[in-house]
Amino acid sequence: MDQQTELAKVKARIRALTARTVERGCSEAEALAAAAKVGELLEVYGLSMSEVALREEACVQRRVTVTGPQRLALRWMYPALLRFCECRGWTDGRADFVLYGLEPDVQMAEYLLKVAEGALAWEEARFRESAEWLRSRATPQGRLRSFRYGFADRLGKRLEEITAAREQAAEARRVAAPPAAASASTALVLAKERKVEEGFRSLGVRLRTVYSTATVRDRGAYGSGQAAGGRVGLDRPVGRGPGAGRLK
Repeated sequence: MDQQTELAKVKARIRALTARTVERGCSEAEALAAAAKVGELLEVYGLSMSEVALREEACVQRRVTVTGPQRLALRWMYPALLRFCECRGWTDGRADFVLYGLEPDVQMAEYLLKVAEGALAWEEARFRESAEWLRSRATPQGRLRSFRYGFADRLGKRLEEITAAREQAAEARRVAAPPAAASASTALVLAKERKVEEGFRSLGVRLRTVYSTATVRDRGAYGSGQAAGGRVGLDRPVGRGPGAGRLK
C-alpha cells in the first residue's frame, strides 16, 4: 500500500470516528469505546505522513459550541486536549471553543471535546442520584461545580499522560533509527509545527491569556468527579466491554 493510500485510509477512519457519537445513534458505551482509537490514529497519521503529504494537507478552523454549564469545566481540560491533538485553539465568548490545525487533528479534537461534554453530562446525572449527593452539606451548585472540576482535572491529566507517552515513544524511535531517518522525522515534526503556526498567524487572531481559579466547595464531589473522569474510555480497546462496538 503506497503512502497516499495509507493516509487516505487513516483519514477515512478519523471521519468514521468523529461520526460515532451518541447524537448519531450509537450507545454511550460505543461512543466512549470509539475514543480508544484517537491516540492510535494520530500516531499512525503522523508516521504515515511525508513532507510532500504535509504540503498538500490543509489547515482548517472549526468552532465547537458548548452551551451547557459544563463548558466552564471543559475549559480546564482544553489546553491538554489541544496538546494531545497537536492543534492551536482558543475560546470565544461564553460558549465557543475554536480549533485550528491540520484537518485530521482538528477532527480528532472536535470529537474528543464532544465525547468529554457528553460523558460529563452523563456522569453528572449519575452523581445527582448517588447517596453522596444526598449526604453533602454543600449547596447543589457547589456540589456540581466541584464534581465538574474534578472530572475535567482528571481527564486533562490523562490526556497529558498519553501525550507524554506518545512523545517518548516517538523519541525512542528516532534514537533507534538510522541518522538519515531520524533527521527526516525531526524535520517533519518541525515542518508541521511551522505550517500550523504560519497558518494561524495568517488568521490575524490576537489571543490574550485569561487567568481564573477553580473553587472547590465539596472535596467529596471533586473526588467523585475525578473518578468519573477516569472512566472515560480513552484507552479501552475497541470491542471490549459491554455494548462496545467496532469502527467500520
